[in-house]
Amino acid sequence: MDDDFEYEPKLFDIRVKPPGKDDAKKGDQTCEWDGCVSKGDCKAPQSPDKINEFFFFCKKHAAQYNKTWNFFHGMSDGAVRSYQADQSTGNRPTWNMNRNLDGKGQGNSSVRFKDTFGIMGEKAAGEASARKRSLGRLQSLAMDSLGLDYDSGPKLVRARYLKLVKQFHPDANKGDRSTEERLQQVIRAYQVLKTSRLA
Repeated sequence: MDDDFEYEPKLFDIRVKPPGKDDAKKGDQTCEWDGCVSKGDCKAPQSPDKINEFFFFCKKHAAQYNKTWNFFHGMSDGAVRSYQADQSTGNRPTWNMNRNLDGKGQGNSSVRFKDTFGIMGEKAAGEASARKRSLGRLQSLAMDSLGLDYDSGPKLVRARYLKLVKQFHPDANKGDRSTEERLQQVIRAYQVLKTSRLA
């Protein structure tokens, strides 16, 4: 059916290579498919062992060859899995990031880098959370005023605030106003922490 087609352009031919011109010229590589005389300009690997040695086919026969070619032909299932695992890292050696260099397999990743977000395990996450939070001057004075550590969370700040308000409020002290100044300090400290979103 391909031989019956004859190309006739209506205006002018804009194609570089009109159909029917695939036959090999003198000095060109011919298709290596049995009985084909077309130009062999498509490379196809000969076998998995000879991956850099090629057959030269025309487009039609290269497509036919590619449909039947299997890189893993003759390999066992274990060899195929091993090859695929090696290819996932580009055939380069890799190491488990959770092991330290002494080979004991203990997850001491904090020796080489800091795990700020606790990605590498509980030990590194515990070390990251043990660090003190850095606060501004007003926030640290407010925490000191409430008698809290700088790492205290919002629940602890609120609980401490409520406890101190109940302790220093004049109604709780039978009308004694001597603790009113301390009550004002506690209220101001809590407002600073609340504005800073620490309470």
